[in-house]
Amino acid sequence: MTRTLNISLNVPDSYAVEDLTRQLTEYGEKLIARRSSTAGKESTFSSHFLKGLRMPEGKSERELVDEYLAEKYGV
Repeated sequence: MTRTLNISLNVPDSYAVEDLTRQLTEYGEKLIARRSSTAGKESTFSSHFLKGLRMPEGKSERELVDEYLAEKYGV
């Protein structure tokens, strides 16, 4: 769907209004493309990632850290 935006802007007489209109249109299209390409990705990924993330029960924070260090670094 195409929409027309009316934007009030003080443009000097020496500035080419056609060029400004073209530049603003291109910039607006880039903003819309960037937002629509990233909008769904973040929320979908984070919700799937967090679904299976849970702290183990029955262990203290210190025990979990020690276990991680032992597995990761052999300490």
